[in-house]
Amino acid sequence: MIREITQTTGRLTSLLGLFFLVMCCSGTNAVAENIYSFIDANGVPNFSNVPDDPRYKKLHVLGQPVVRLKPAPSAQMVRQAIADNSQQHRVDPALVRAVIKAESSFNAGAVSRKGAMGLMQLMPQTALSLHLSNPYDPQQNISGGVRHLRYLLDRFQGNVPLALAAYNAGETRVSRESRIPRIGETREYVRRVLRYYKDYRQQDLRTLASSETRPRIAGLSYVSSN
Repeated sequence: MIREITQTTGRLTSLLGLFFLVMCCSGTNAVAENIYSFIDANGVPNFSNVPDDPRYKKLHVLGQPVVRLKPAPSAQMVRQAIADNSQQHRVDPALVRAVIKAESSFNAGAVSRKGAMGLMQLMPQTALSLHLSNPYDPQQNISGGVRHLRYLLDRFQGNVPLALAAYNAGETRVSRESRIPRIGETREYVRRVLRYYKDYRQQDLRTLASSETRPRIAGLSYVSSN
């Protein structure tokens, strides 16, 4: 689910006990997500792993943050999801891996301060527009992220740096300026993704060493970040 919220008028301690029970029952191969909470005007406690309301504060018990644990996806499953979706939507899988590396470092449970979720750090409104029922599910997240990336590549005529800038700063600003915005974070993001992209393409070329050249994918322009 995009958001997991529990509302209750019961005692806070009962809910905390439930959270700790979930942690204890989870397997060791797991990723952790912080739990956030606030009490609304009616005195009702609200809990979420996606702090999309400024009233949310990280929940601590005995000085330690409360987390929700769930099984971590296997590397093979992530690789296969990248390969399948990249082929379906005509996006270089090396570019998808580069975006994931920059966005979440392959952490399926990653949540940004702004509420971006999962491997490809999809914002709630983006996940909703892509009809994802669970943006933390690696297969759904990659499917949605690749579709969104394909859309941006099409919008910016296959210009990879501009598409990446739009992925980070939003397509409206990039369209208005017709260039990578003068935002330090965005410019560094584009440089970082392109660096990862180059590294992953070189890895793929070594894997396909028997071929003289790697086929170029329609819809992409392989341009420098300079």
